[in-house]
Amino acid sequence: MAVYGSLKSFNEGKANGFVGYPRQYQIGATPEEQFVHGVDQEGAPFTLRVDVPARFIEEAKKRTDIVVPTLSALNETHRKARTPCYADPDNGPGNPTGGVFMAEQVKAIDKDKGLYSCNWLSILRDVDDAPAPRLGVGYLEINTLVPKGFEYEEKKVKLTAMNRRFAELAASGRDIEDIDGISLLDYTQLREELALSMYREAKQWFVAVDCQYGRMVDLNLSNEASVRRTLIELIESNSVNGMYGGVILRPVDESGSKRVVQMDAIRRLTHQYDYANTKIPAVDTLWDEFIGRGSGWMKKMARQGMKIEVIPTQRINGVKSNERFKKEFGSGFSKQLKAFVDKEFHHYPHVSFAYQNAYLACPIAVRTADTRDQASRSVGTILLSNIHAYGKAIGNVLELDSKAEATLTLSERPMPFVKPAREVATDASYE
Repeated sequence: MAVYGSLKSFNEGKANGFVGYPRQYQIGATPEEQFVHGVDQEGAPFTLRVDVPARFIEEAKKRTDIVVPTLSALNETHRKARTPCYADPDNGPGNPTGGVFMAEQVKAIDKDKGLYSCNWLSILRDVDDAPAPRLGVGYLEINTLVPKGFEYEEKKVKLTAMNRRFAELAASGRDIEDIDGISLLDYTQLREELALSMYREAKQWFVAVDCQYGRMVDLNLSNEASVRRTLIELIESNSVNGMYGGVILRPVDESGSKRVVQMDAIRRLTHQYDYANTKIPAVDTLWDEFIGRGSGWMKKMARQGMKIEVIPTQRINGVKSNERFKKEFGSGFSKQLKAFVDKEFHHYPHVSFAYQNAYLACPIAVRTADTRDQASRSVGTILLSNIHAYGKAIGNVLELDSKAEATLTLSERPMPFVKPAREVATDASYE
């Protein structure tokens, strides 16, 4: 199986980019004469040219937060270098002695010679003592705290009604020219603008989630002590350096020809900072809370003969990245929303994507920052700086097996659910 982030994975069509470890820059007079030589995530050598399309350059001119990547800029190592990505002859996945980048929208020029080009390049690690990027399969979690009050609640009711009406007509199979006297184009724009205004008005924070399918284990439900020990050990192993561990408990029915995930029985345990008491709770308190309400669930799963698979997760919180991701909703649905959330949920900013199982698993590369002391370079809190999905979604987070392939079947497809207006409290929030 090809490693995500490798050229082999790209050549097999599993991703549209790869992770590069620069070893030498070859800088000519023009961009066409500039190349970087390095190795990928499997250590395979490559030569890469960066060909940024004119439309990308024009778009970047409109924004102060986007810098068009050039190999000449990556090659700079002086104190004022804006976008360095250090090259080193020994740099590689097993010995990261330099920078790391993500080559996106890659094209093969000559596979036999290892020659490629890319439309964009994102830096994952700039210098040799910067924190290492996180590579895996996962998603960006979008958490929303909706405003209190009548105005937002009124928007919620209106958008829910528009969504329901749109879905009814789409399901009818008829050609749609207008909806309730409004042209289809105008109705679509009104619906999207209403959803965007609700995204912008809500408080949001974002968490990179690494789903560690290769570490999945099965639970022995007949031994509660064993279940407790397994879950605590998995969560603790990922709760390090300011990152938080978690687990997804996935019941699978193997009685038929397919392995079917029982969607109404999914359970999650997530370790996170306790803001109310300003402390990091002990991991075993998660078990105490779970068993208090989950013992009946365990007995039911055992009676039904379900196999319980545990997917470990590691969560990386951001600070400054929250502001950047929030801005992405300025003029349209953000690229993070499009990449990591089922499209059925894009017009539902007021529901919990996690609770309703809306997330999609993608190959991800996460650039991190940390709070290391500059003098001692001791390890501190690892923070989310940016996240890149460098391939199409593999499937719903709950569909993937231990090889990160979508081989499982969901008992039902996730669809947005909104309580009727009379049941919705005006101070509703979702976490």
